[in-house]
Amino acid sequence: MRTLETIIIGAGPCGIRTAIILKEAGVDVVVIEGAAPGGKINIAPRVDNYPGYKMISGPDLAAEFFSWLNDAGVEMIGDLVTSLTKEDDLFIVQCEHNTYKAKSVLIASGTKEKKLALPKEDKFFTRGISYCALCDGHFHKGQDVLVIGGGNTALKEAIFMADIAAHIYLIHRRNEFRGSNKYVKELNDLPNTTILTPYIPVELIGGDRLTGVKIQNVETKEERVLDVQGVFPLVGQIPNSTYVKIPGVLDQWGTIPVENKTKKTQVPGLFAGGDILPRDIRQIYLAEVDGKMAAKAILAYLEK
Repeated sequence: MRTLETIIIGAGPCGIRTAIILKEAGVDVVVIEGAAPGGKINIAPRVDNYPGYKMISGPDLAAEFFSWLNDAGVEMIGDLVTSLTKEDDLFIVQCEHNTYKAKSVLIASGTKEKKLALPKEDKFFTRGISYCALCDGHFHKGQDVLVIGGGNTALKEAIFMADIAAHIYLIHRRNEFRGSNKYVKELNDLPNTTILTPYIPVELIGGDRLTGVKIQNVETKEERVLDVQGVFPLVGQIPNSTYVKIPGVLDQWGTIPVENKTKKTQVPGLFAGGDILPRDIRQIYLAEVDGKMAAKAILAYLEK
């Protein structure tokens, strides 16, 4: 079984930034990623004001991150982590195809989209329901589409879909949006969009495929049906942390509390950063800052 100084779980902005710094410091480090390098950046239609870019597509920025990783000579292993445990002073990282040991581990595996928890949601997945407009939006060219959510992700995906779909509905359970007013205004200014608040989805309609969604006004309880052929639920994030089997690392929500300036967990040698931390604001820049802080703390830990 291969033993390393550091294993980084997740190739998003946090994990990549940490890996590059550690590699440059001479640490024996690998990054393990079960999906595409770049994390959720890959499914972002656009990224605004990232340093050096006024606007860039998510996949293009993810490709930049991957090129920086390669240029630094960091080894990336394409495998899905299924279990993280600790035996004595070493961590055991079990993947679908191999198992590794490490003196230290950074958990940077991010989040995934939260489901609506409505009947037929799984049935209609890929048959009208998708959690990524950039991935599946082209299937709804010329159709009416519903986006659900009130954050920047939902707003930007609705703006992206407005160039593809015939009409875009956006519903949010509150009257005020969590996302930027800039995106709310941009969406409002488009001729083929309708914003409905405060509404929630209560029923998914259709036979073999989705054909509509019943929505309910949170305040008046009035119900109406939107005849749509596509739905993009973007209602929140769930941490990718079920593989963490070390007691006391996860909180009740599955996120990982850490010391703010070091990204240390309560387990010596175990660090965490990026979207998997318990925070309200999730940004690429913050994840990279986490990565830099974690790298400094990991180097100090390995030098003991």
